Amino acid sequence: MLPRDTVICTVGTSLFFNLRTAPEVPPRIQSAFQGTEWERLGQELAKLEPRDRLCGAEINTLEELRTKSWISLERIIFLVSDTEEGRAMGRVLTAYFKARRDIGIRADALIYRVIEGLQDERPREFKAQGLRNLVREIGAQVQKFGHDRVVVDATGGYKAQIAIAVIMGQVLNIPVLYKHERFSEIIDFPPLPVAFDYDFLGSQADLLVAFERGALLTATELGEVDEKLRVLLNEVDIDGETAFDLSPVGQIYLMGYRLRLPKQAPTLTPASSRTPPSFGSHHYPRGFEDFVKKVWTENGWIQTIHSLPYEGQAQIRKGISFRVQQVNGEPALVGSFKPDDFGARFRVRLENEQPAVLSAAAVALNDRYQPAPR
Repeated sequence: MLPRDTVICTVGTSLFFNLRTAPEVPPRIQSAFQGTEWERLGQELAKLEPRDRLCGAEINTLEELRTKSWISLERIIFLVSDTEEGRAMGRVLTAYFKARRDIGIRADALIYRVIEGLQDERPREFKAQGLRNLVREIGAQVQKFGHDRVVVDATGGYKAQIAIAVIMGQVLNIPVLYKHERFSEIIDFPPLPVAFDYDFLGSQADLLVAFERGALLTATELGEVDEKLRVLLNEVDIDGETAFDLSPVGQIYLMGYRLRLPKQAPTLTPASSRTPPSFGSHHYPRGFEDFVKKVWTENGWIQTIHSLPYEGQAQIRKGISFRVQQVNGEPALVGSFKPDDFGARFRVRLENEQPAVLSAAAVALNDRYQPAPR
């Protein structure tokens, strides 16, 4: 197995704390720090012994990672907070490693990413946006470089930031390393029995995709909330009414599904025979038949589609959605179309209707046809 060559590093501000509180700071370093000359500060720090505590947690731990035989330090992605100090740390750290000629990391392989909303002045934004954006960014980097090439250094940053990185590493099967200031060496988190139940994903696919895109839905709009879904949501008060959005754990749930699970890819198995959609003799919402025909035409893995009776009309949510639910006592992929106060449902038939395939199809169709939240 080849060494892992990409480190995703959560970043705090221990360096700045050290420079403010250390009894002795080299004058050239102090001058660059006080003058907010961030690139020069990085260059001056590169002249110190990298294990010097003055350099801060990020530099100290990355230096220790270089001693690991299973890591080849060729790319570093620094995840910094959405603050002035966070951005400054990004500039200092990239300048520092550019100046470390002994390591030889290419300049374009030193990246810092500002995690929008990850700040400590607005707690709700930190929770609802910052931590979710952290999940998205880690997921994006894992998807870009491959989970077999990535390691997470979760030493720096907010405690919640470190916790999220740890959970993501466990769910995505990525090594996560951490070093407390009192530890003599960096440690890796042992594998934990952390797993999500994806069996119910299909039954909530429309809601989860909507939440993933940023939807904020009231209790009135949602109706009764499945308990398994509730644990993936934040509950907030909006003008006296309870509303829900996706929690950081919910974001990890979906990211884990999209990145790690074996792909049950209906789009890769075109139906061997196809029959155009059929409709009963009911009155349908305007545009319903055109939409159903569009879905069938654009997805060659769909065998056929047929309309469903009007039972459960009151449960149809406004808009377009797809989910797995029981029809005649068996799991079925059901779509709904409700442009206003009147809606209709239809069943999407596949050649392979195993539950995992139905769930994958529900997610794919919601991704493609569900309108973005207002």
